[in-house]
Amino acid sequence: MCFKKIIMTIAVGLCFTAFTFAQEVEVVSPWNFSITTDFAYYPKSDYVAGNTHFAPLTGAYSGLEGRVTGSATYTIPTPLGEHWLLNSATLDLTGELEISPVSIKPALKIKWTPLPFIVFSAGGSAGTGWNLAGLQGMAELAEDGKSYNDLKPFGTYFVKWFAQGTFQFDTGAVIAGDWTHFQIMYTYQVYSEMLTGIKNQTVWEWQCSGNKVNGLQNYQNLVLAYQMPLTLSRVGVLTEIESHYNKEAYLNPLYKSDFKKISISPLAQFTFDEHNSLAILAGFSSRRSFTTEHKESIEETALTYSGYEWFFNRIALSWTYTF
Repeated sequence: MCFKKIIMTIAVGLCFTAFTFAQEVEVVSPWNFSITTDFAYYPKSDYVAGNTHFAPLTGAYSGLEGRVTGSATYTIPTPLGEHWLLNSATLDLTGELEISPVSIKPALKIKWTPLPFIVFSAGGSAGTGWNLAGLQGMAELAEDGKSYNDLKPFGTYFVKWFAQGTFQFDTGAVIAGDWTHFQIMYTYQVYSEMLTGIKNQTVWEWQCSGNKVNGLQNYQNLVLAYQMPLTLSRVGVLTEIESHYNKEAYLNPLYKSDFKKISISPLAQFTFDEHNSLAILAGFSSRRSFTTEHKESIEETALTYSGYEWFFNRIALSWTYTF
């Protein structure tokens, strides 16, 4: 799993479209640049066999994860009319180049906001990986099911595309005031990820995260938050759900291919000034529980599913600097 290793990833935003526009008083730049630094700490929680249950902490340390992402977004105004609901429609174009010690992956994304409370997004990425000092960027599960065999970089490629819709609403838009901002955001995403040249149902690893197979998947998140005019500017809860659509995505039918992974994370956001903000969350997650004991996650795709195992997953920090 990727959280067992420290992987520093740098994503550099690249945009390929040029466009300028002027307002009556001043020229507004269509560009937006930011740098986000993510850090996560994972305590240890050993696997426990049996039906749905909670797995307690069994150690202070399981892994660290880090990432630095630089991005550039180009915004094009696309007003659909003079009404206040329509005149702020925008189209955002984003390009990224993600580089880590074990992979390289460029990406292109597009986001359209026709109404203030609806956002449509789509994008795709393709990359390749390699082994560095025991960190496997791209690998295939060995026949014995106990290790991963490295795949040839620039001979095999990781490919992902996604399309999603987001509904977002802030009560402050209809009730004026600094203390009236109750917020809700719900996103449903359909995505596909695969390794080229790998047969369906074959288990593979990407950026040190294993037990993956080719296939169409879905991801959902729901944010409920309250915004305040303070340095502690937002508190709330993030809920995430992710699963495969195909019940036969994995070769072993007893593994339960369409298992829904659920994460529930209380969160807090600090806004220090117009450039700097810090988000902190504590994540509780679910994973498959099995009828038999096991030690390593690589063993799981051959086991029999028996329920949900809930555990405390991580503490994560995300600092964003906006230029």
